Amino acid sequence: MEQHEYATGARGAAGGAADGRLGGAGQLTAHARTGAYPQAELLARRFADADEAAAHRLFTALFGLYPARHLGGRPADSHGPAAAVSWWHGPTVHRAAAAAARSRGLRRARPETPPGRVPAPAAPGRHRRPDRTRGPGQSAAAGERRTAARLLLAHPLVTPAGPHGAGFPLIHRHADWLTRRFGELLGYPLTVGPGHARLHKAPLAGRTQPGFRPEGYAALVLALGAIADGRVPDLERPELPALLTDWQVVTTEPDGGIALDRDLARTLLTAPAPVPTGPADGTAVAVRRLLAENPVVLTDELAAPERAWLLGRLPAEAELFADFLGLEAEIRAEGIALVDPADELSDLASASAGPLAHTALLLAERLVEELRPLPEEAAPPAVLVPDALIDGALGDITDDYGLPEKPECDYLADRTALRRDVLDLLHRMQLIAEAGRNWVLRAPAARYAPQAELHPAPGTGRHSRGA
Repeated sequence: MEQHEYATGARGAAGGAADGRLGGAGQLTAHARTGAYPQAELLARRFADADEAAAHRLFTALFGLYPARHLGGRPADSHGPAAAVSWWHGPTVHRAAAAAARSRGLRRARPETPPGRVPAPAAPGRHRRPDRTRGPGQSAAAGERRTAARLLLAHPLVTPAGPHGAGFPLIHRHADWLTRRFGELLGYPLTVGPGHARLHKAPLAGRTQPGFRPEGYAALVLALGAIADGRVPDLERPELPALLTDWQVVTTEPDGGIALDRDLARTLLTAPAPVPTGPADGTAVAVRRLLAENPVVLTDELAAPERAWLLGRLPAEAELFADFLGLEAEIRAEGIALVDPADELSDLASASAGPLAHTALLLAERLVEELRPLPEEAAPPAVLVPDALIDGALGDITDDYGLPEKPECDYLADRTALRRDVLDLLHRMQLIAEAGRNWVLRAPAARYAPQAELHPAPGTGRHSRGA
């Protein structure tokens, strides 16, 4: 169900008065009263009556403000002959990942490549991506449009005064082109006004707002409705101020006053007109959304029409996304990943992830080394991971490298939290997946492990695990 279907009745709230301004944060705790924004109250009731999973789906469908996630780094050969190779045995970015781990303070206590292992080819540096801006037949405007499109994909809500405001002029300058292109390729409406740019993304499974439950979502839409009405919202719930500040609906001014952006609150509660797509376009839009937003798309997880469409258009779609978003296609036997060579769209390489991300990569490496099938065996898209193997590998990693630091969590005192956070990160990046109460390791995780020894010496047994 699209955003406009969840926000029925919200389309009539266009325009708005100037921002409201209050004298201090303490005045934001007054209770909201019933106002002229009934759709906020309707949505609040729907959130309050929903279970947790349904509330997360409703939130994503209504707001769609989730960031795209992609894998980073570039193997030596991302397509061409490697397209027929499994991720389990294809080119890797292991060397680049190991170097990044050292640069962030994770020191390896034993050799990077075990004896007898074929070292992975070195990957180019993280900032050395193809510059398509000045390529043949392309202009500086093409580079600006690509930069603006990448910003919106990563941050669907951009305001001039917000943390990504430096890119707002580019979005505003190329608004017509971006609106048309996002609509044509992804079916996403783009709203650009003098004080905001909002990309209305479609619902996507697995994208939730951390720390929110149904009652928190209900309070959020009531707060937005109050601000849209020019009233003082109830922000007593602890999860609300941070999110509304992140969305720039509430801002703190230098003198300590609080500014409320009534226009932006109305925009967030307003459903855009849907982008028309015909039956022939539905499959293309559905698959492109998966490619644009997810780290990996495995062909066996697609419906038959989607799989046939993608397999028949791989080269064309790879070129399309390279031109539009600067993402490079990594094509393997199991599927396709649109890789961001700049690591700007990757939770595994972002500065905020830090050592935890590299602990997660090290765990992926150890699991792949233990569970990777031999080249002559069938290469499944995923293999079951024994719980004991996760615990043992994490123990080895912390012995070798020490514990990652996280200000809000003492991993030394809570090893369960380390396990949870590492697995959650690998899950978000789709390198592992849930299978009932267990985890499965997905084939793309092997791109972060040492390259497989494709021709082991006779009698040595499996190349990726002990006897």
